[in-house]
Amino acid sequence: MEQLELFDYRKDYLFDNKNQIAHWYDILQETKDTISYAEHIDPNKGYAIAGMEYEEYVDVKKDRLNGLTYDQILTYLKSTKKEDRLKKYKALLKFLKIPFEADLFTWHNSDL
Repeated sequence: MEQLELFDYRKDYLFDNKNQIAHWYDILQETKDTISYAEHIDPNKGYAIAGMEYEEYVDVKKDRLNGLTYDQILTYLKSTKKEDRLKKYKALLKFLKIPFEADLFTWHNSDL
């Protein structure tokens, strides 16, 4: 079944990997009002706290970007080492005086 694209919003995976322990992926995506960068970890059943999913994210409102574009953010994130992305992206936003929301979000998925 093909997914219907109702809006022309972008989603780019910067990292996507899985093994017997977990699935982890980093994604930059946009909605009508926001550009979000998030790093996800979804442990598999029997490892860590199975069913506990983790997302560390940075959300920026599009109307507060001061001219910074999705493509510029994507290029910057791609050029940064994976382990440094969140820290350096937050530092860039602070340097450019762009307000953002950042947090670590966890939830339990009983289907895992």
